[in-house]
Amino acid sequence: MNFQKNPELKVGSIVECRSHRHLVEKVEPPSSEVGDTIVKLACLDDDANGQIIEVFWEREVDARVIGESTWDTIGKRGFDDPKVFSSYINTLKWNCVTSTDPTLFQAPLRAGIDVKPYQLEPLRKALRMPRVNLFIADDVGLGKTIEAGLILRELLLRQKVQRVVVIPPPSVVIQWKGEMETRFGLDFKVMDRKYISNMRRERGWGVNPWSTHTRFILSQSLVRNEEYASSLRDWLGDGLKTMLILDEAHNAAPASSSKYAIDSKLTRAIRDLSWRFEHKLFLSATPHNGHSNSFSALLEILDPTRFCRGVPVRNKTDLDPILVRRLKEDLRRIGVDLPKRIVVPIVLEGLDRELPELALSRLLRIYKEKREDRLKNATVKQRAAELLVLGNLQKRLLSSVEAFHRTLNVHINTLKKRELGEELKIARNIDQFKLLKEGIDGDDDRAVVDESQVEEEASYQHRIALATTGHGASDEEWEILNQMNQISSLARYSTDERINYLKKWIKNNLCPDLGSKSAKWNEERLLIFTEYADTKRWLHDQISSLIADSENEEERIATFHGGIGDDKRESLKNSFNSNPSENPLRILIATDAAREGVNLQNHCRYLFHFDVPWNPSRMEQRNGRIDRTLQKAKEVFCHYFVLADREEDRVLDVLVKKTEEIRNSLGTVPPVVVSRLNELIQKGINPTAIGETISKIQGVDQEEAIKRSQELIRVELEDNSREREDALKDQISKLEKALIKSEKWLNFSSDLFRNALNMSLKVNAFDNKNPPQIILKDSSIKKKDYETAEWIFPSSEDLPGGEQSWGDVLDCLRPLRKPEQKIWEWRRDTIPQPVVFKDPEKVNSGNVHLHLEHPLVKRVLSRFLLRGFQTNNLSKAAVLATNDDTAKLILIARLSLYGYGATRLHDEMIELVAEWDPKDPNRRLRVLNKSKTEFAIQDLTDSLKDNLPKVDNKVQDKLKEFITCEVKNLKDNLDQLVEERASKAMKMLIERAESESRNFVKLLNEQRSRVLKTQNKYDINYEQLTLGFADQELIQLRINRNYWEKRLDKIEADLKNEPDKIRKTFRVATTPRVEPAGLIILWPIDEGVSH
Repeated sequence: MNFQKNPELKVGSIVECRSHRHLVEKVEPPSSEVGDTIVKLACLDDDANGQIIEVFWEREVDARVIGESTWDTIGKRGFDDPKVFSSYINTLKWNCVTSTDPTLFQAPLRAGIDVKPYQLEPLRKALRMPRVNLFIADDVGLGKTIEAGLILRELLLRQKVQRVVVIPPPSVVIQWKGEMETRFGLDFKVMDRKYISNMRRERGWGVNPWSTHTRFILSQSLVRNEEYASSLRDWLGDGLKTMLILDEAHNAAPASSSKYAIDSKLTRAIRDLSWRFEHKLFLSATPHNGHSNSFSALLEILDPTRFCRGVPVRNKTDLDPILVRRLKEDLRRIGVDLPKRIVVPIVLEGLDRELPELALSRLLRIYKEKREDRLKNATVKQRAAELLVLGNLQKRLLSSVEAFHRTLNVHINTLKKRELGEELKIARNIDQFKLLKEGIDGDDDRAVVDESQVEEEASYQHRIALATTGHGASDEEWEILNQMNQISSLARYSTDERINYLKKWIKNNLCPDLGSKSAKWNEERLLIFTEYADTKRWLHDQISSLIADSENEEERIATFHGGIGDDKRESLKNSFNSNPSENPLRILIATDAAREGVNLQNHCRYLFHFDVPWNPSRMEQRNGRIDRTLQKAKEVFCHYFVLADREEDRVLDVLVKKTEEIRNSLGTVPPVVVSRLNELIQKGINPTAIGETISKIQGVDQEEAIKRSQELIRVELEDNSREREDALKDQISKLEKALIKSEKWLNFSSDLFRNALNMSLKVNAFDNKNPPQIILKDSSIKKKDYETAEWIFPSSEDLPGGEQSWGDVLDCLRPLRKPEQKIWEWRRDTIPQPVVFKDPEKVNSGNVHLHLEHPLVKRVLSRFLLRGFQTNNLSKAAVLATNDDTAKLILIARLSLYGYGATRLHDEMIELVAEWDPKDPNRRLRVLNKSKTEFAIQDLTDSLKDNLPKVDNKVQDKLKEFITCEVKNLKDNLDQLVEERASKAMKMLIERAESESRNFVKLLNEQRSRVLKTQNKYDINYEQLTLGFADQELIQLRINRNYWEKRLDKIEADLKNEPDKIRKTFRVATTPRVEPAGLIILWPIDEGVSH
């Protein structure tokens, strides 16, 4: 490519330095005659986009200013194969982005997922923001991770984001890493102690581990640790081009209290970090916990321009732009393809009263009554400890006799030690008994610990809680304890009625000939949840016995629990999600320690709650493992057991039904309702007040406090964000049109994509006559089925450079590497899987979805672009036959507008079309207007599609002779068209900038009014408004009131400074950049073609 001679080095120039193209941000002339020019550069190339470097210009070996590209080399080497040239032009188009129109998307067409139209709404809103501050509050299972990934990928493409930190709960760290890699081609590092150790070993003790990469995942359990947070703050610096993604953001909201929510450690940690990021994404299905000041505090962390802690959220115009909220029930009602959840109670009636589980329940009830009667005069702490102890025994009995027996022995042994006079440790307060109160879930730090350690911790907490009651056992109590111990000892390894039911169910639904030798299994799968590891082991033994002698019996069942390690966890997930015809696993038993971050919907529509969790949100999380987007079944079935003759089961049955009633009515179960339901039975189910407890559960949504909180959530959240049926239909219709518009703008389809890959492989091959190509796995597949067909990618032996050049990216096509498997063993024992060009919408589908962000695709297409733009190995000119009777010359150029920091503000492909009569010896060219140009481009598309005969070589030789002259004649017309398009784009950018800055000023003025109003309210009615506040609540309110003063000062400063900063994000920092992409001649088929 030729360039102008000695173009000037100045701000806004494009330069080449250190093998990359850069935008000049700043030029400092030499301070003396022998000094150097210091130049600040922002990289324009995709592999290091936006990275800032400062260089001594005269000392750089390859530094040069790039002038305007010329058309001199176009067509000099003859004409390219039209198919190759067409693929090259399409590849250029697929790398275009624009900020002029927020409804033009790139990421959905580049991602490895078949995006549902409703999932584009967060992206649409994000692209309307100069700084993204967005809350994705969609329902559980609608794909919030995917929606966040689309936004991130789009902002990376536009070079608005360079560094990213995702902060999720511990249980979903690995899931985030996997989703970002497979769906969006983004490599994230998990920031933990292991990563820090590796970086210090590789790069020295003093290295800041955050500086070693640009994309990280840090769990919420570690973000509170100053060891991680302080170095993160150093790395963020001014926060330019940074993004924070906070998953399960409600965890960072101030904790619920009786009157006024109080900041938690996580609240303070996230607040201290969030303002340092330029862009922020918050994700949560439950953004409002029922406390107004908690909701406003969480929103302020996201967007302090719009919201202020302690100031109620009442304005839809504030909330609507920054929050996206859709519920599954709402989407299902308007026809979005989502599974219907059917909750099925399995009622076991007419059971023998002497069954161990029933006999133990009666004895435990009597024991509970006697203990509580003796502790009537005990202290509050002693009674609270007793309730936890008895509740723990009760919950474990409802889970299994085995779980109960193990805890009963801990209970008995502790009481014996007390009787022997052994000094027992007691608790200072009951808050330390988390395992007794709530059990363990996937977000507990102990979820990654070996489960035997967790069991020991649970036993320890039971011992301490029992000792804290300060009471031993009476003779009557010892008699009951011994009876229970005797019964549970005999029954702990036996089946129970639930196991008997499961045997029949498995026979009817999974293994019809169960009981016969080598019984065959069908392709259904079953997921069973339990709360306790003891029950999990017992269940595994019982079901293993049930399925004994069936085909591949040992491979049919597995357990999934906390502490199994990331590798085994992912291996089990992949096995359960893989095609049942290829993997024998049919039954997975999981504990609550693994309930979050585990999506198991691929081939499973049946779930059993072997025990019912007392916290309704846990049951919802369990159900969400199969009730989510990408579930292929129309209905999913979630079963739970009810022993009709056990009173505790009656209570839990009512709890489940009430939860489902509220969910079906409101579309979700509000956190405030979950909290109240949990509170009603958290301390145990009182056998003497069963009717009262049932009544309270059934009437929970009618309680005045709940109704007030519900009304608050409705006013502050649902009315301001949740779209109703007609509005939701309209929203999705617009998003469908936007997706079609984007596809048309980018000219993207799976056929064109596949052709581009094959053309690139052809151009880069050593042997052009027999180049490596992507071929059908089954050659009998018809063309109409190509989109869903499986294809075979060439092996490394067939590719230039072989294994050394391609081995790493071809590994992306192999099945998952097994834990502890060495790379060379893995490569020896596996072969690359087939590829597909449409999302299979399955996890571990047995093939690999190729998309524009896949590492293999990026390698192939980058080499293709290199051939055209940098090495001139392509002529970038082609001749095609056309059915039209006029000849046409089409000049194609790429226009790029760059903002500060090398931000890509606008790209577009520009086509100038001129026609002439092929019989005219003077070749008088006529430049076509806009409408005729569109017809000519359609003619070009048709010519490529119709596979017309090749234009005769003699005709091509004649056409080649006049290219240089005619391009020169059209140069003024092209320059004029470029100027028009650039001016139009810059005008649109200026309009967006002015609109955004005006909106910003309006928001600040409105927030100032709300802060002053709230401040005045508390100044006048402080005593009345704080009536009944606890000490911690008063402290929190005082902190907030002090903050309001600071916020008002900050608003004044922001009104002066921020509008211009917003304008700057849309300001073009360089002269319009035009790169010649190539030219095409359409030659009438009647004027000379080869046959």
